[in-house]
Amino acid sequence: MAEIMVLGGGIAGISAAWYARNAGSKAVIFEAKDRWGGLLDHFTVDGFRFDNAVHFAFSSNEEYRKVLELTDHFTHKPEPYNYEQGRWLKHPVQNNLYPLPAEDKVKAIKSFIERPEQTEDPNYREWLGQQFGEVIAGRFPARYTEKYWTVPAERLSTHWIGNRLYRPTLDEVLFGAMTDRTPLTYYLQEMFYPKQGGFRSFLNPLVDGLDIRTGKKAVRIDPLRRSIDFSDGSVEYFEHLVSSIPLPELAEMTEGTPKAVKEAAATLWATSVALVSLGFNCPQAGDYLWFYIYDHDIRPARVHAPYRKSPDNVPAGFSSLQFEIYFSRYSPLKKTPEELTEHVIEAVGRMGLASPADISVRDCRVLPYANVVFDRGMTARRDFVLEHMRGLGILPVGRFGLWDYLWSDQSFLSGKSVESLPGVI
Repeated sequence: MAEIMVLGGGIAGISAAWYARNAGSKAVIFEAKDRWGGLLDHFTVDGFRFDNAVHFAFSSNEEYRKVLELTDHFTHKPEPYNYEQGRWLKHPVQNNLYPLPAEDKVKAIKSFIERPEQTEDPNYREWLGQQFGEVIAGRFPARYTEKYWTVPAERLSTHWIGNRLYRPTLDEVLFGAMTDRTPLTYYLQEMFYPKQGGFRSFLNPLVDGLDIRTGKKAVRIDPLRRSIDFSDGSVEYFEHLVSSIPLPELAEMTEGTPKAVKEAAATLWATSVALVSLGFNCPQAGDYLWFYIYDHDIRPARVHAPYRKSPDNVPAGFSSLQFEIYFSRYSPLKKTPEELTEHVIEAVGRMGLASPADISVRDCRVLPYANVVFDRGMTARRDFVLEHMRGLGILPVGRFGLWDYLWSDQSFLSGKSVESLPGVI
């Protein structure tokens, strides 16, 4: 019997086992895949390393920063860009309108000045108009929402926003419309990435000495017998259970889950992402570390350059780009992997990122879970499910276990909740 059984070997599960060990308790991690790392893992294709979508580390939390310091890393300045109709605009767009035609800037600024008053509990589309005016809201974030979240902004709540979207003053909007020499107003000032081994390397100091068993997919949880059946036919018993399994899946596989809880869990949904990863036999593909795409006829929403994160991610003298294409039950992926790849290659040439003739590696794969979607009323339904699971003695952690929009530091710190289990501290 495991004193503490942890389902999921991503950052939250590893953190939970690490905190448990530091408190003198024994934890065992069971990971469904053949490698630990979860969403923070990577894959390699002919010497090119690609993370599972774009990842950087950043945090003001001292505990997490101390963990990061254990790994030799680069420090990057966050200077993303935006692509729209052949133009490159600094990020965030709302206070960097300089590349737009004069008449477009006039319309945007007038709309910003005339933006409606803020209301209580607006949907996300209403909130965008109240913050930026209808012209900026409709042309940029609302359009991007349909690519990234796969539904119109009207369907989303605002519970996920936090400090992710910058709210400029009128002076900042005016200044950014007149010059591109604007200050950095991104929501963080620095980001970290390992010099070697991909983002997953930040977890190496934590996993040293942990009991991690891969290839162990949980299929049934019996909270009364305190047992878990795995797909390989084995059964394991636990004293305490920590789970980073996606909350809807956890509710479905747990014996005795009431119908009302299952129904609430079934309404929770997340986006998936198709990653098209390209390696180039030239030293520079694109000019930016990462950027966002607003054009609807270019399917990817976001692109980043692994070779700029660390030269260790590519063979010497080569470069790489990874394109993120989001889809969901409400916006299915209609193209085959081959069609998606060809679409992205066409976009590479169209956007002037590199010559398609320089592509030496191409890869397309799908991650079933990308981002938790905060549709209207989601948090109440989620909390109802979480309350039931906690009542069974199951401790959810991580982005998908807690069903929240967590950054890596927040996912890491969610594992610290293991210290609340009886007998751990």
